[in-house]
Parts: sequence; C-alpha cells; structure tokens
Amino acid sequence: MTTVSVEQRLSCRVIGPLELEVDGAALALNGVQARRLLAALVLAEGRPVSDPELADLMWPNGWPENARKALRVLVWRLRTALGAAGERLERTPSGYCFAVPTDHQQFADLVASGLYRLSIRDAIGAIQDLEAALELWRGEPWQDLAGSPAVVGARTRLVELHELALEEVEAARLAFGNPWVALRSLTRLVADSPYRERRWELLALAYLETGQPERAAAELRRFRALLADQLGLDPGPALVALERRLGPPPQAPRPRPAAWRWR
Repeated sequence: MTTVSVEQRLSCRVIGPLELEVDGAALALNGVQARRLLAALVLAEGRPVSDPELADLMWPNGWPENARKALRVLVWRLRTALGAAGERLERTPSGYCFAVPTDHQQFADLVASGLYRLSIRDAIGAIQDLEAALELWRGEPWQDLAGSPAVVGARTRLVELHELALEEVEAARLAFGNPWVALRSLTRLVADSPYRERRWELLALAYLETGQPERAAAELRRFRALLADQLGLDPGPALVALERRLGPPPQAPRPRPAAWRWR
C-alpha cells in the first residue's frame, strides 16, 4: 500500500506580534526563547543562519556558557512543536535554515506592485494593492528581536515602506478622483509625521482638487516655515514647483496715509 504524504502549509507573521500558522491553525509557541528563535530564522528569509549569528540574536546581552547546547535544545523543541512541518527546519553545513512564507514578504510585494500600478496610472489597482498591504500591518515588525544591525535594518525598511504606502494610497485616491477622502487622511498623516515632505505635497494637491487653492498655498507656506524654524532647510524641488504653480502669496493691503488737517 502506497502512503501519500501531504505537505503542510506554513505561514509566519512578523509585522506586529509573532504568529505561526500550520494549515491555517495558529501554533502556540511557549517561551521568549522559542519565539526569538523562530523570528531569527525567519529574518534570514530562507538562507542558512550560522550558530554564532543565531546566538547573537538569541542572547543579545551575551551568550550563556552552554550556548551551542542550549541552541540545539531550542531547535529540537521548535521542530517538535511544528510536528510534521518540523522537517523544514533543516541543518546545513552553513547553519540552520527555515524557509516559510511571511507577511513581510507579502507586504513588500504588495507595496511594490501598488507603486508600479500608480506609475502606469492604474489608480484602482494601486489602491487595491496598497490597501491590501496596509491591512497586513499590525504593529512594529520583529518585536521579539533586539536591536542588532540586521534587525534594525530589516525593521527600518519595513517601517519606511509602511509610511510610503500610507502616502501613496492617498496619491492613488487623488488620481482616482477622491480628493475629499484623501484630504481627511492627509490632514491626519501630516499631523502624525510633520517632516515628511510628500505628505505636505499631497495635502496641497488635495486642497487644490477640492477647489481650495488659497488653503493649498497656506499649507505650503506653513511647511516652509516649519522647515526653516526647526531644521534650517528649504523645501525640495517638488514643493517649490507646486509653490510656483500656486503663485505668490497675497500681499496685505497697504495702510492708507492719514489725511492732513489744516488748522
């Protein structure tokens, strides 16, 4: 009798609290070290991770005396918790390797697709992809890992992609003809991150699209003053071009000279 092996479906979420699913069911991982080991393996995106590299991520404040033995025990426990899917956690000559689809890979792909669609003027497709990406965001990525250079780099990249997605989905809404919806979101986004120039540019464009050019110009003047006062900088080329498009600020009326009275 022939035995048919059915491969289990694995997925891992690292944007926000760490979660691992096997065939759609959440797998409980008990203990800080077990979660840290899984996060460290997933961070490598399928490439082998050497024992010293893993140990640095597992014990950022210094290795224990029996670090290699403790690492082998933790790997064995993770394999056991994975059940049949534990076969995917492989030991290679270069280190441990665990290839699993993750939300951060899906997130980056969706943001890239959304930006491409926006560049070819497919506003509807861009909105769909960017909104799908934003739905995956549940909080700071890689929460179980300390701030090593590799972790900081991966986390910073995802955070920047998130900020970019927040902005460009509003650009897509403007392109689609939804300026009032974009205006509400952009007002909040500017308040949340007042030094991101793209947000002010889109906010001014949203005011223009809603028939409020004076308010658009006023917002650009406000950003220029903020940059000058806080950072000693001027706006970039995109905002300068938009300022020119809106024209010079209105001049205050000159006071009328007082009338002479003969006595």
